[in-house]
Amino acid sequence: MTAQQNFFALIKDDSGSCQIKRIRVNNPLQSELIQIFEDQRVFFEQGVDTEVNFNGDWKPDANEVLTIDDISESTLMTRAINANASSFADVNISNFSNEPIKAIFTGLTTNGQTKVFVQKFSSRQALSLNQLPLIKMQTGNTFVKTTDDIFTIDNKLVAIIEGNRTKFKSFHNARMVFDLSEFYREATDEDLTLMSQHASLEIADLASFLSEADTPVRKMAHSIESSGVLDNYTVTQISTAAANFPDIPVVVNNGKIILPSDKKELKEVLHFLLEDIYKGPLSGSDYLTNSKRVR
Repeated sequence: MTAQQNFFALIKDDSGSCQIKRIRVNNPLQSELIQIFEDQRVFFEQGVDTEVNFNGDWKPDANEVLTIDDISESTLMTRAINANASSFADVNISNFSNEPIKAIFTGLTTNGQTKVFVQKFSSRQALSLNQLPLIKMQTGNTFVKTTDDIFTIDNKLVAIIEGNRTKFKSFHNARMVFDLSEFYREATDEDLTLMSQHASLEIADLASFLSEADTPVRKMAHSIESSGVLDNYTVTQISTAAANFPDIPVVVNNGKIILPSDKKELKEVLHFLLEDIYKGPLSGSDYLTNSKRVR
């Protein structure tokens, strides 16, 4: 990294509208921040030798990062790195309530390739003097109230952007910065109702099914719909495959797979339909897989 690096904030309001503002720092602090981000980059990339295209089903191992291409926020941040920093308005930390910062970032372009280093940012990192008195050491053991608005930075990167590709390790943290809704969705009540009408399924009590459907159930339901598994395989094919997993409660009635009312059993059936369950080649035991990545 070079001393010419600038620092920016990604600001996003409740509607999802984004803008970039510059974080002005003096030269000594700039040098220190550059080193902090460089150390965090090294830690982020250490031991990583595999990139996995994110599809909502994968949790990376220590040597892996998840990737998504063409995220709109990433495009904005990349453009900022290559723009004239003085063309951006400055962040006003004392007006933080009207400037909801979601990320702090910096980056550089080398041989035409831009890399952006992104930290997530939350309201807890902006310490408002209107909400709590902040104290600092003055001399000796005497503390005084500080008169400056301050904020803290995170201790790790949430993502690295290279070109049009965004790399991250935690979906939970990444979605605090990026809008990933189109990449990882939950089924709505309407989606679940449509699912209940599929010719291959039987749901005894739709109202109860909707009220009991928690986030994991809704995510799996959306993945089942997206995968087309119920259209690509017949009930007979599914029940035949299920015979190899006698502990999975796949029950067929009048040519339809019954989705259990018991939540634990329901999740087992949904995991089976998503091919999340496999049999250990040595022990023969059933396991819930971390991923369906094809070898």
